[in-house]
Amino acid sequence: MQAELIYNPFAGQVAVRREIEDVIALLTRNGWAVDTWEVSKPLEATERARDAARRGVKVVISAGGDGTVHEVANGLVGTDTALGVIPVGTTNVWALQMGIPTLNPMLPSTGAVKLLAYVENRIAQPLPANYYRKVLLRAAQVLLEGRTVAVDVGEIAGRYFLMWAGIGLDATVLESISLKEKKFLGSWAFVIPALDMIRRYGSTDVRLSLDGKMIKASSSLIVVSNIQLYGGGFPIGAKARVDDGKLDVCIFNGEGFFTFAQHAMKVLSRKHLEDPNIGYHQCNQIVIDSARPLPVHVDGEPFTETPLTIRTLPSALKVIVPRDAPRDLFSE
Repeated sequence: MQAELIYNPFAGQVAVRREIEDVIALLTRNGWAVDTWEVSKPLEATERARDAARRGVKVVISAGGDGTVHEVANGLVGTDTALGVIPVGTTNVWALQMGIPTLNPMLPSTGAVKLLAYVENRIAQPLPANYYRKVLLRAAQVLLEGRTVAVDVGEIAGRYFLMWAGIGLDATVLESISLKEKKFLGSWAFVIPALDMIRRYGSTDVRLSLDGKMIKASSSLIVVSNIQLYGGGFPIGAKARVDDGKLDVCIFNGEGFFTFAQHAMKVLSRKHLEDPNIGYHQCNQIVIDSARPLPVHVDGEPFTETPLTIRTLPSALKVIVPRDAPRDLFSE
């Protein structure tokens, strides 16, 4: 199998070059020919993945976080080259959703595991207790034993997203967090800014056209999902399927800390589907306009602002997933 591994050393809290070498060694022992490319600037992974697809490479492996997965996917949409994932980022929602082995970003022990990997990298010696290596080797085993499926992607102004687009509050929070903060605090870097922003972020009048059906709302957050999980643990897109040709739209109405606390509890219990203050829709095309421009992110990467049009590209990307990936992510 001819493959190219694109490694983002800026992803996550530690550099894991030694662990990546072990991943490549495992793939090589199983008959794969793997070239490696280390990115150094934004969107370089997209260009490299696109070039690999042109050269007929069968699999491009994203070794980074969800941002790297996003960039690599953008280079592979509409090609016969499959996307594989080695999750070394901060949150790794795609891996968590698909059941690809990864570290749970919210567990306190994760910090200690990543610290051990950092020490190993600094002393240039392998440590037998490096649990991080074991997790990544198990993720590499998915590449060897998994199955390739075609999944949908969303598209906004020529940019694709594999997981979700967020409009409003969450995009504002993402814009406020620096790479340095993410490196130091990991997933916890989002918690305090989010709590502060929820307290003072006001709702905005929005108009949505969902496959031509007009909806008006006063909202501070709209999430358009292709998968079920959001932010690692919130099943906002509870009904989402990655191959049904549709995107799931969740409109959170209202504002203020108390309102969002209620929304969060409803989402965690999956009762938000029944909440009249939370709109849930499935459609192929979404047009969103708002009384004031709202920031927009795609797969956790700040991108644009409203107004915008989002559409679905059915079965536009090939991905490698575990053979036991959650069945409710796929259509019958």
